[in-house]
Amino acid sequence: MQVNNLGFVASLLFVLVPAVFLLILFIQTRGETE
Repeated sequence: MQVNNLGFVASLLFVLVPAVFLLILFIQTRGETE
């Protein structure tokens, strides 16, 4: 099976960037409320 490296990296970033962003927001809001 041929894997498109650029497509793989792009989709990985497309998933990881919003996930990390939400995680940072989540940690910040938890830290403020406690």
